[in-house]
Amino acid sequence: MLTQSNKIDFNGQHIYAGIDAHLRSWNVTIMTEELIIKTFSQNPSPEILHQFLTRNFPNAIYHTAYEAGFCGYWIHNRLSALGVDSIVVNPADIPTTDKEKVNKTDQRDNKKIARSLRSGHLKGIYVPSPKTLEDRNLLRTRGVFVRDLTRNKNRIKSFLYFHGIEIPERFKSKSTHWSKRFMNWLKSVELSEKSAQKSLNLIIESSANLRLTILGATVEIKELSQSEAYSGQVPIVNGGDPSLVHWKDSVGSSPLSLINLHNLRPEISRQLKY
Repeated sequence: MLTQSNKIDFNGQHIYAGIDAHLRSWNVTIMTEELIIKTFSQNPSPEILHQFLTRNFPNAIYHTAYEAGFCGYWIHNRLSALGVDSIVVNPADIPTTDKEKVNKTDQRDNKKIARSLRSGHLKGIYVPSPKTLEDRNLLRTRGVFVRDLTRNKNRIKSFLYFHGIEIPERFKSKSTHWSKRFMNWLKSVELSEKSAQKSLNLIIESSANLRLTILGATVEIKELSQSEAYSGQVPIVNGGDPSLVHWKDSVGSSPLSLINLHNLRPEISRQLKY
């Protein structure tokens, strides 16, 4: 006896999802090769989107795209792990009409992404490996603290100038500026008001803590540079590409420079091709 099956099968068909990612929600537009199926809002979860696609379009080939931005690459990585053909795109590379530029909304954005993905007009940007991203985070975090320390130094200079306190001549050269002796001199500066003294001491204390934090980060980076992934980086950095030798010579061969260059090597290689 023949039985009728009502099970829908999208085997071999392509489904396109344009994602406009926000912190608390995603706006998503789903398209087939010919139709706009649905535009909806969902919680910011790759798994929820994948469940929607597999439940409504079983056995289809899923394609997704979203703009590079604050959310990084974790959405791409998790969608890829679920078997979705995911790309991250440069917002400037998404074709946009004059009307869309004037009337910009979240729904228009995700429809535009889905439409451009379906037409093949989108090209994904390079997505670094998770390890590369995490190693970069360590360097960038150290950079944040270095900039904070620079701001503190400027605060101290402004504070001294505001109160008419001149830095002694012996501390004006680069070799002695912000040395341990200079910091001890700062601590010895006496001000007429207790509140002003407290203000200066707070900035000095904050600067000392930042210097310790930067030192700790530098030690971690040095250890990272000696790990298997980065050890012997001089031949690896060049990578058989003579054009990269100039980059290495420019940045030097410190642990910070070599890790930076190693992590940027894919981007540098692509740029040198154009």
